[in-house]
Amino acid sequence: MHARDSVLMTFPIACRDPEMFDRSDEVVIDRQRNRHPAFGLSIHCYLGSNIARLEMNVAVVTWLRLAPEFSLAEGADVTWSEG
Repeated sequence: MHARDSVLMTFPIACRDPEMFDRSDEVVIDRQRNRHPAFGLSIHCYLGSNIARLEMNVAVVTWLRLAPEFSLAEGADVTWSEG
């Protein structure tokens, strides 16, 4: 790389780095070490991140209350988004 080269960040794979995340290919709702870039990092943080986290919490809690038992259909595979 050279000075002023552009870098394209592929966010769909950002949280699948096995060096940063244990079980990086799994959805772990209660993951304790969770430094992902969803709302930005450091001083480049999304101002609405706290309300967005609250909204997501309400959505997941409501979903789990209404559908406490769910699973993938028999033989179904997870398809990862490529962005």
